[in-house]
Amino acid sequence: MNSDCRLLVRGGASRIDEILDEVKYKIYEYNTRISDTGYYLKPVHKVYKRLSDGTLKIYEYYGRYYWRKQGNRLVYAGTEKPRSLPEPEPTPLEGLTLIRVGDDIIIECSVYDRYKDLFKGLEVERY
Repeated sequence: MNSDCRLLVRGGASRIDEILDEVKYKIYEYNTRISDTGYYLKPVHKVYKRLSDGTLKIYEYYGRYYWRKQGNRLVYAGTEKPRSLPEPEPTPLEGLTLIRVGDDIIIECSVYDRYKDLFKGLEVERY
């Protein structure tokens, strides 16, 4: 996140979790359909960073992340859908990037503008 304009959405993490809970069944169904191909689809990639004051920041990237099963491990295969797989249903979170801090999220203004309908009714302030 390199933008000069960032927003803090209070309670935004809970809203994201609610939406993800609503679409998880589609992802589970898709992964069940493709399970014999050796691939697995994850809808989010998370990077965890603990700050010196103990605060945990979680960088979240929503999209389509394909993994290939190798023995008991999953190996990252990329964001491009392998040709042999059917097209998954889109989710309302695809393309969303944010930083989760507790129950709040930090999001670039330009990203917020594309996803603002997801955050209706929540308090938003300049960060």
